[in-house]
Amino acid sequence: MASFEAELDSESHIVQVVVTEDDGSEHDYQFDFDPSSGRWEFSERDLLERDFGEEWVDELEEEIEKLIAKGVESAGGSA
Repeated sequence: MASFEAELDSESHIVQVVVTEDDGSEHDYQFDFDPSSGRWEFSERDLLERDFGEEWVDELEEEIEKLIAKGVESAGGSA
C-alpha cells in the first residue's frame, strides 16, 4: 500500500504531500489554503481514490485538514 508524508508550509499557506508507491515512485502534491478561513480544494481526490482507495484518501484528507487548521491558527484565522 502506498504511503504519504504531509508537511505544512505556514508562510506560503501550503500543505505539501509526497505519496510513495510500493514500487518506490514518488508523486508530489501541493494544496494551497486560505489562511483566514482554511478553505482549500482537493481536485485530485477522485484520481487518488481510483489509485489508492477511498479509505486511504480519507486518511490523507484528515491529515491535510489537521495541518491546515494549524496553519490557520498560526496565521490568526478562524477555520
